[in-house]
Amino acid sequence: MKIQIISIGKLSGEIATLAARYQKMTSWQIKDVTLAHSKKGSESQVKLDESKSIIAKINKNAHVIALDLSGKQCVSQDFSSIFAKQMMVGKDVDFIIGGAFGLDDSVLAKTNAKLSLSKMTFPHQIAKLLLLEQIYRAETILNNHPYHK
Repeated sequence: MKIQIISIGKLSGEIATLAARYQKMTSWQIKDVTLAHSKKGSESQVKLDESKSIIAKINKNAHVIALDLSGKQCVSQDFSSIFAKQMMVGKDVDFIIGGAFGLDDSVLAKTNAKLSLSKMTFPHQIAKLLLLEQIYRAETILNNHPYHK
């Protein structure tokens, strides 16, 4: 399975180290596409600029999931079923993590689903770390590995 994480802003420090650890532990191929923050003016302009960069990186044949506060929350077993379903139909999965102002509607219109990691707001670095851990956990669930208790 190929997974692409498209995000605004790069990881650094200890969070980058932990993220790399989870990425290395999974057997699924994870491509990390990091895009620069836009610095152009108003909130709406920033979201629009970032959305153009994000849309250009979306895999046309992937199941696209946006991390968004308005998205569905799910337990880890349900999250793992996303991968099981996509593997059955031969699709890859693209995740999108927006910048400080969230995702523009033009990006959300290109998604198959919206997920929320929590009702709380997290910096993109922590959101990406949580996502990578959950991807690893999903693989362990599907493989009946004891990591998930």
